[in-house]
Amino acid sequence: MKPRIAIDLRPLLDPHESGVTMYTKNLVKRLIKSHEANWTLFYQARKRCDRIHELFPQVQHVQRSNTVFHLRSLFRFLKLPSNYFEEQPDLLWMPDRRPFYRCAFPVVMTVHDRIPESEKSTLSLKSRLWHLVFSLDRLLKLTNGLLLPSLTVAQNVRSRNPKEVTYEGVEDFQKPVRPLALSKKIKAKDFFFSLSPADPRKRLEWIVRAAQRFPKLNFVIAGVKLKDRRFRKLKISKKENLFLLASVTEEEKAWLYRNARALLALSRSEGFDLPVLEAVHAKCPVLLSDIPVHHELYKEAEWIRTEEDLWKSLYLAKTTNLKVPSPRGTYTWDKAAERSLLFFLRVLLNKDR
Repeated sequence: MKPRIAIDLRPLLDPHESGVTMYTKNLVKRLIKSHEANWTLFYQARKRCDRIHELFPQVQHVQRSNTVFHLRSLFRFLKLPSNYFEEQPDLLWMPDRRPFYRCAFPVVMTVHDRIPESEKSTLSLKSRLWHLVFSLDRLLKLTNGLLLPSLTVAQNVRSRNPKEVTYEGVEDFQKPVRPLALSKKIKAKDFFFSLSPADPRKRLEWIVRAAQRFPKLNFVIAGVKLKDRRFRKLKISKKENLFLLASVTEEEKAWLYRNARALLALSRSEGFDLPVLEAVHAKCPVLLSDIPVHHELYKEAEWIRTEEDLWKSLYLAKTTNLKVPSPRGTYTWDKAAERSLLFFLRVLLNKDR
């Protein structure tokens, strides 16, 4: 008899596209095609979310208050209500670290990174409080297995629970469309690109200073939220060679990857860094920060250790072609889904041991 696996789609309640929402969406799309298990897709919230229902019409909406649950969970996680699911699952997968009920069946959780612990300054006050109350150590007590996007993250998560490194993947790009908000002054192969520098660990200030140091080079940054409190200390004066885009569509992102001289991936901490894999898939050169996960996933890359290294690489880019990093493995969503499913079945086989 096939097991029934429930998947918590609460990460897709987030209105903004992020690495976690892309991971959840892409893995679920592939997992539910498998005939090795029956699938229950659900989320818990007071109101309906049309976005989730458009992606997965079969999703079940559990009409319970998250606020009441979180308040009561401050003291002790509640036991799963007997009428929570229409049909009781054999295993539950949570695609992101989130508080949940105590269950009689196994729970597998994905831990994407250790950013809340290692980069607290990048979080809002609300997020800091959230991760303080619902710490990873506390959530791990609810789980029976962990999925992780890279060996780098796996080595930094201490748990006796079984682990599986799945890596991530990339979809084929849609037809490239030039961003409407991009200045007509920008030509193909005439700019350096940075995607979603949503917090200080992305080293946005390095790019701003590089634009000042190299006035003849153009820099395009997508995803900048200047009203975010985390950018208040960052002084971005108007420069003719610095172009800020609030957001881009998938088609516009494809155009930027295919036409940039290089992606600037300068983060000081990542769990996987999906934009780098997308850039490599688009054959876009990348300047990679010298961090463990980048070394785990790529070789033959342009490594950036200091701000001076960035300046040297940008100077050399005037006369030489920058490198497209070589992946150390084959990273696809299909392989990630296959590893995930095999891990779910392994956890089920060993649940009574």
